[in-house]
Amino acid sequence: LSAAGIPMISYASTSPALSDATAYPDFFRVVPSDAGQGLALSDLLTANGEATDGVALIHMVNAYGAGLADSFKTNWEAAGNTLCTQIGYDETTTTDYQSVVQAVSDNSCTSVVTVSYNSDGGMIIGELAAAGFAGQIYGTDGIAETAIGNYTSAANLNGVIATKPAAAAASEVSQTFAYLCATTPPCGSGIFTAEAFDALTMMAFSAFTFLTTPGITASQAIAGTAGSGWNGASGTITFLANGDTPGSGYCIGSYTGSVSTDGTAESLSFDCNQHWGSTGITDL
Repeated sequence: LSAAGIPMISYASTSPALSDATAYPDFFRVVPSDAGQGLALSDLLTANGEATDGVALIHMVNAYGAGLADSFKTNWEAAGNTLCTQIGYDETTTTDYQSVVQAVSDNSCTSVVTVSYNSDGGMIIGELAAAGFAGQIYGTDGIAETAIGNYTSAANLNGVIATKPAAAAASEVSQTFAYLCATTPPCGSGIFTAEAFDALTMMAFSAFTFLTTPGITASQAIAGTAGSGWNGASGTITFLANGDTPGSGYCIGSYTGSVSTDGTAESLSFDCNQHWGSTGITDL
């Protein structure tokens, strides 16, 4: 898109590589870079007392998976720790995750960090449960919504911890969107829904500005119209010079899941109970 002079406002692109404005000009995103999420994960595992040599890192090899996995690994090792194993996989071709999970057992890993999406993440968590893995499982924003319950049992998800970009302070826009989204399936169980709404509305207002203001570029229209204190559904958005947004830290949430005794009904919820930010981890 950059080569064609077309700016992009992304609602879900979190790869740290995209912060390079020279390589990716005319690129904006309403979500923060995963460089911060990798540090948040490392701090979380340290705070939870995970073994310094017992963490398995399982991740997709696409831009999101590799970028976030590298950020976590860099911060984890910088703190004096080591990984017990690291397994990368292609989520577009992998259908059997038994061998991935076997590496966790073979290396006597005591906890697992997964960087995955709902479908593959659900299958990995299901395989870990089937293998009798009893350690703590951590995930990232790719699985931090209840839609993952479509891919594995709610009982398997019980106690799984995941991080995701935290919501900013509530506003009339964010509260209205949250209400409408929650009452409109499948928005209520989706990921990046508020961010998608923000990217679309920012694009619309910026296009109007571009069409009615001679002499400015499309990217200037975005930065000037929608990138300075934009009151969005996901919070107040201000673009930095490279198109990044600082974000509001990260939610640290956990799943509560159960299956009825007769196996006919499931209950699953994901609740943010801690926050990671500039002051570290705090309870909510």
